[in-house]
Formats: sequence, structure tokens, C-alpha cells
Amino acid sequence: MKRSRTLTLVLTSTVGALLLAACGSDSSSSDSVSDGGRPTVRIGVVGPESGSAPQFWTDAIRPVELAADELGEKYGINVEIVEADDGGTPEGASQAIQTLLNSEDVDALFGPPQSGNALQVAEVVQRTGRPWLLPAQAPALINPEADPNWAFRTNYASDDLATIVGDLLFAGGNRVGVVHSTDAYGQTSLEAVQAYAEANGLEIAAEEAIQPGSTDFAPSVRRLEEAGVTAVFMGITAGADTATVTRAMVQEGFRPELKVTNATILADFEQLAEPAQWENLVFVDTRRLAEGAMAEISADYEKRYGEAPILPTNVYSFFAGMDAYLQAVAQVGDADDYDAVREAMESVPAVSVRGESIASPFSADDHELYEAEDQAAWYVYGFDAQGSLSLQGTVADCLGAAGC
Repeated sequence: MKRSRTLTLVLTSTVGALLLAACGSDSSSSDSVSDGGRPTVRIGVVGPESGSAPQFWTDAIRPVELAADELGEKYGINVEIVEADDGGTPEGASQAIQTLLNSEDVDALFGPPQSGNALQVAEVVQRTGRPWLLPAQAPALINPEADPNWAFRTNYASDDLATIVGDLLFAGGNRVGVVHSTDAYGQTSLEAVQAYAEANGLEIAAEEAIQPGSTDFAPSVRRLEEAGVTAVFMGITAGADTATVTRAMVQEGFRPELKVTNATILADFEQLAEPAQWENLVFVDTRRLAEGAMAEISADYEKRYGEAPILPTNVYSFFAGMDAYLQAVAQVGDADDYDAVREAMESVPAVSVRGESIASPFSADDHELYEAEDQAAWYVYGFDAQGSLSLQGTVADCLGAAGC
């Protein structure tokens, strides 16, 4: 497999300049078919290699590399990976995307994995016209008014997650508090739970924000307790910040009946937290993270990189995206025929991740891999005494008579 050089881009640019440059991109590359007769694709992967959340980059580039080897052989495609560092900022994402689309003339884009950075470049990608695979969760990234729509989400959206999380949080008449990080991800998480509460005639008892990297959350914990909160949702970007929140809860003697977080807790939390901090703490996900396909990928990941995945949900998401995209290229036979590849992605019969399949994942009107309605399709995870993942059952199980 050929590999392109690595790009390191931590620069700034305006969206206006990016629009002017990207709209002039030409899709008639002569390199779409290699000398051996196999189609060649150039995949641009963008994420925060530098900045405050490099775990999102690590578990973007690594699954793309793994899938490029495995699925490139499966579908008979040569894969070139072009890396771009967005520095963890919207401005950096703009510059990274500009270089990938114009200087590097990539055929498809994977990332940015962070919602704020992805939203910054969404208009540009749509106007340029390249297949765009996303684990980022902001609902607005999949614009139903876009025609055609180039964005395909391979993770669940934050409003889908909020529907399921809301069912858990408000069950049994709980008084719900929300803790969110003061970034785009945290704000999106807060807005999604607020929308759920409003749609169902419910009220959020308290809302508290945490600055990334903060070391003291005690005053906010006291306000949650004073508000009578019995269930807490934590929409926080980093596991380290979640650990700060749960540590403050232990120190202040605040013991809510339920603490629900998101899968970003898997980055750093278990190394920084003690058993008392994960009492009554769960998160939900659409995938089985400790067995089946994810267990197989994790084993290969650890063999290659010497450590386990940091964010297995993102690893799965990028793997699924690679399967959908390479299937489509194999069907079309030319990665540069962007319209045909997009249409083929909308009609792939199934996305398969190590034998786990999702039938008819996309259509012209639906670029979301997952749906939110079925509580039995969402799994509830906690932590055992050693800090390892523990499957509690499905959301339907937890809301049923037997409970988790």
C-alpha cells in the first residue's frame, strides 16, 4: 500500500478564503487507477494531532490505517492516506481542509472528529463535493436541505443519544442536573438534553459548566446537591474532566442515584479515577465494546500499536466509514467520479465491521448510520471494581422491571 507524506497543519485561515480556493478544485485526476488496474483512493484524515485532545486524532488515524490494509485488500483498492493536523481548533480545521482539498486533491475526507471543528468546515465540504465520513455528533452536520448531501455520519448523533439518555435520566421522577464542558461538544450535549426535556414537558433542575482542564468543581457540585438533583448527565469532552467532576462528588459527599456520561469517558478516566467515583456511573452506546467485532479490532489495534484503543466508539465508527466508502469506490471503479461514489454509498447493501453488519445503512434521504428509537439496540456500560468495562444490559433492560 502506498502512503502519502504526513502533513502538519496548525495554521489559521478564514472560511471565505477557503470557499474561494476549494470551489475551484478539479475532480479529473489521472491517478484514480493505478498501473496494476486497481483503483487508487486518496483519503484525507483530519483531526487534533496537536492541541488539548489528541486522543481524538489517535483514534481517527489508527483505525483508518488498520481498515486501509484490511479493506483495501478485500475490495481491491490501493489506499493513500494523507494526514492533516487541525490543532484542535476551528481555524486549524479550515486550513487543514483547504490543504487536503486543494494542494493534496484528496478523494474523500474523514473527520474532523470534534463537532465544533467539523461544523467550521461543513459548508466548504458541501460546496466542493467530496464524500465526507464523520464520527462527530452535532446534528447540524447532516443538513437535510443539502442537495446533494456529501456528509455521512458513522456515529450516533447527539440528539439521538439525548433521546436514549433522557429516557434513563428522567425515569422514576428523577430530578436531573446537567454538567457540560464549555466547548462545542459540551454545548451540543446540553442543548440536546434541553430539547428532550422541553419536548417531553420536563424540567432540568440544574446546569453546571466545566472548563476543560479545571481542577476544582466542588462549588458546582454543591449547587447540584442544593437543587435536589438525583440524576446527573455529564456531556464532557475529556475523560480527565469527567474524573474531576466525579472526584468532587465523592469529596463533597454528593451521591446521586444515577450518573450518565458519554463514551468520551473512556479516554483517561479509569487511570485518573478511583472506584468510589464510578459508583452508579454508566454510559450508553449502540455497539458492543468489549466483545465481537470491537474485541477483534482492539486485539489487532493493540498488536500493531502496543496499546488498547482510547476511544473504541470512534475506532468502530471510522472502520464502518471505511467499509462504506471503499465498497462504493469498488462498485464505481473510479474514486474521482465523486457523484457516482456518493450515490453508490447511498445504496450499499450493508456496512460490515468484522462480520457485524448493518443492512441498508444509508439512502439518498438518510445519511445517518444509526437510529435512536429502539431502546433494545442501545447498551448500558458501567465499570467493575477494577475499572474495566462492564455491560449492564440494554436501555430497555434497565428501564424494565428487572433493572440493570
